[in-house]
Amino acid sequence: MKSFEPVFKELEYLLIKKLPEKIEKINQEHNDGIILEPFENKSLEENCIKMPSLSFKLEETEYEEKDRIIENEVYKISIEIKIHSNTQNKIIFLWRYLEAIQLIFNEEDSAYLYRIENMQGGKVYIRIEPDV
Repeated sequence: MKSFEPVFKELEYLLIKKLPEKIEKINQEHNDGIILEPFENKSLEENCIKMPSLSFKLEETEYEEKDRIIENEVYKISIEIKIHSNTQNKIIFLWRYLEAIQLIFNEEDSAYLYRIENMQGGKVYIRIEPDV
């Protein structure tokens, strides 16, 4: 079994350091008065009580053997997006945050493939596997 540590470190870099740039890009693209704020988190492990914030959870790890040579660890994580419950246009906010997260996965270089599998409420489920 391979270590989750490099994946976690990259996720933390992407979601804490790079996401504010993508959020700003989304705000500029839409330019309709709905302004996303960067998340208040300083790390993925932080239990941030300020809003907006996100919480991270490793949901599942599975081992896939694509052939006899390549061994794959596939990780499934969830990111819960927390915004004020009385926010107007809450659905739009959630989907724009999701759009910013998708931009990170599409535009940043990575040794991993990130695929958003689904979103339930404010919880986003993501599949991560090595980019081989």
